[in-house]
Amino acid sequence: MKFDRRSKQVAPWILWAAWLGSVSYVAHFTPQLAAEDLRPGQHDMLLLLPDGPIHVRAWITDNGQPLEQVRRNYIDDLVSSLDTDRDGKLGRNETMKHPLFVSGRRYENNKFLNSLRSNRPYTDREIELAVDRVAGQPVAFRQNNAFAEQDLSVFRVLDQNESGLIDRAEMRLAPARIAERDSDFDQCITFNEFLEQPALMMADVVITTVNDSPPTSLHSELLRDASEPILAARMVRLYDQDRDAHLSQQELSWRPERIAKLDTDHDGRLSMQELGSISNAEPDIQLAVDLAKASSEAMQLVDQHQKDGEASAASLRFNRGNVMLSVGYRYRDPVEEARRNAEAAFNAIDIDANGYLDREEIAEHQRFERYLFDAMDEDDDERVFAAEMMKYVVNYAEAASTSCQATLVDAGNGFFQMLDANDDGRISIRELRRCEQRLVDASQDNAINPSQLAKSFRIEFERGGVSLFGRVDRTDAATPTVPLRSNGGPIWFQRMDRNGDGDLTWDEFLGPREVFEQLDSDRDGLLDPAEAKQASEKTL
Repeated sequence: MKFDRRSKQVAPWILWAAWLGSVSYVAHFTPQLAAEDLRPGQHDMLLLLPDGPIHVRAWITDNGQPLEQVRRNYIDDLVSSLDTDRDGKLGRNETMKHPLFVSGRRYENNKFLNSLRSNRPYTDREIELAVDRVAGQPVAFRQNNAFAEQDLSVFRVLDQNESGLIDRAEMRLAPARIAERDSDFDQCITFNEFLEQPALMMADVVITTVNDSPPTSLHSELLRDASEPILAARMVRLYDQDRDAHLSQQELSWRPERIAKLDTDHDGRLSMQELGSISNAEPDIQLAVDLAKASSEAMQLVDQHQKDGEASAASLRFNRGNVMLSVGYRYRDPVEEARRNAEAAFNAIDIDANGYLDREEIAEHQRFERYLFDAMDEDDDERVFAAEMMKYVVNYAEAASTSCQATLVDAGNGFFQMLDANDDGRISIRELRRCEQRLVDASQDNAINPSQLAKSFRIEFERGGVSLFGRVDRTDAATPTVPLRSNGGPIWFQRMDRNGDGDLTWDEFLGPREVFEQLDSDRDGLLDPAEAKQASEKTL
């Protein structure tokens, strides 16, 4: 292969950069899978919006196994580890200190009270209930309404004159005003940086508050399990405008063909009995989620033939009418999260820093006083050491990690998502350059009125977890984002792309300035994956 003069100048640098990036984390996004290959782990859910329900079908697995099988395997391993006499049964004395069997009741180290307790082994059903008490259902549905209010922070940044509208002049100033929010100077603006009091920007840090208030959790009212026994009645109550106890095509905002698949009596309407089979209906969105994966390939769009709205495989966004729905995945390690939470709690409570907790130190912590201290004190020496506390916490968190949380985030008018074109939770430099045009496209009569914008929602899937010591507040817990790495360009390009926005700025580029300018063929001040790939190919 022949090289021109410019290629010869670039080639040595590219070869060195390729060697530098010989080992790299690469997140590959596969947009579609065949639905027939993903039957295990099927979970159907409905988003009950005012204009009609949106049906989401998700095949949720953990390292390829359905959550129900993961739970079963966990219980089998639990019984095997606790069955010290190897009789195939769990006796009461074998589970005395395990958190699944003492949580929720006061542990009494009293010989007389212990003698009154039944000595019969636990039944399989009792063991399952003990795990369910901590882990909950395989898929739990939560709802976060805080983001709708917080999204107004983005609007307030754009609405410089506080008129309640974003006019054309403010659209022109938007890039500069947004760039000013980059408090960590990573050349990307996250949602937290729009807040008036930004959260502490510390990557992978769990901020813990040791108190006796349990973590707040809001059960979802809008996102419902399709197998819920009263779902049909709930849907009739929401959408039955003519009060005939049936739902028509117009009331559901569904196509006639979609109604026909459930309409067994062929009367053009769906009764509550027919709605009970809604899991068999054609969904709006089909996707697969593997909770064991930490990259963007953990969530994949499945073949779908949607006609009631428009779905995007690239960003997992779905638009219908005046509603925009996006779907995301957040990797979570509940065991490590619980360890950090417990470590912070231990250090905060251990006032004299002697390496263990005593009765005096836990006096102000009601949860400890109720049962945790006795349960964690494995050798009954009236002291809880860090190792004892960590063992208890890990056992508790392992059970919770056999579940999945599907959280519906009400994003309000979606000002942040309007600017975040690739849905990675950050506004990059490239998106910043285009934000004025995106605002113009969303405007009417050269102004943006929040009351006229579409409603924005997001469904996030993540592994379940639990906190024993107050609330575990991750720095981005309220932000409906899925941090994604760039999935394009050669390895050296991905290694240099420190903020993972899919572009290289001069600050990120590790070579000479003249090489950067040679690679930047479109002269936009950014190296994109295509330009990097073209440069690499010239060196081969």
